[in-house]
Amino acid sequence: MFSAISAFQIFNGALKAQGVFPCQELFMSEYIEGSRNNKAIEIYNPTNQAIDLSQYRLTRWQNGSATWDKQYSDVLSGTIQPHDAFVLVLDRRDTTQTGQDTPVVESLRLKADLFLSKDYNTSYSMSFNGDDAMSLDKYNEQYSTWLLVDIMGKIGERPAAVGWSDSFPYSTGLGTWYTANRTLIRKYQVLTGCDTLAPIKRGLTAMAPQAWNPQYFDPSAEWDMHPRDMFDSLGVHESGCKTLSAEKISIVPTVKVYPNPVDGQIYLETTFEVEHFAVLNSFGQLITEGTFKGAIDTKNLISGMYLLNLTLKNGQITQERFIKN
Repeated sequence: MFSAISAFQIFNGALKAQGVFPCQELFMSEYIEGSRNNKAIEIYNPTNQAIDLSQYRLTRWQNGSATWDKQYSDVLSGTIQPHDAFVLVLDRRDTTQTGQDTPVVESLRLKADLFLSKDYNTSYSMSFNGDDAMSLDKYNEQYSTWLLVDIMGKIGERPAAVGWSDSFPYSTGLGTWYTANRTLIRKYQVLTGCDTLAPIKRGLTAMAPQAWNPQYFDPSAEWDMHPRDMFDSLGVHESGCKTLSAEKISIVPTVKVYPNPVDGQIYLETTFEVEHFAVLNSFGQLITEGTFKGAIDTKNLISGMYLLNLTLKNGQITQERFIKN
């Protein structure tokens, strides 16, 4: 098992590249796609603060869909305590039912902090299968929209078999299936979910941000696989954030980028000295970089949304977003 320090060192480069700071946002820590209706998602709070879950929702992206649908998304409720886990379970509790309403087994029901998707007519979010991507979304009041903070699977992709596997390209059925008929637990060294990058269109009019949706989803990279219907560890998650929380994980204050949207030069308003900049496209590919000299020229960029990674003099990295007209 990795120590928290080695975990931070291993993942630090990737985290910085995405502008994500460890242990600052909720993420999915356990995934149960069991027999019949035994379905559960565990959420972990890696921070030192209690968090109100009414600002979060769980979304199911059924059969490769990339279109958000209200019937497949449920707003959460309750409070998750610091360094604690919160368990979501499919709401099938009537022990007299059979077929599609077969009840969740008692050992799993007793683990639930919140039951979801009681009525098929209003919600399917927890009726997921191994070929459905799942996301944890957070409401952003500033932009009046929902931001995806973690993804299980790949939105817009439906694996050819029953789920994603550990064999490249992970969606053709080769190798060992991970996301179907399994219990998956997030690895100890995973300190965060994923970062929001660019807006995508969902439906005819709704616009919402797309998270760092992987080009390929390899479940074995961040998840440990366990047998179907194993619920032993549900409700408790071991994370490197427990040790890191005792250290000082400084967060870089928001840097103001203006004008935004931009046609020519970008300027920065910050109390910290910026040494280096890197401009990436919405897929995370490097477009240009250099020493920061008071402004950044965008005249050679095509229209669209970009990420701006800024390295400060103290070694910290922050990330902003801008739109090129």
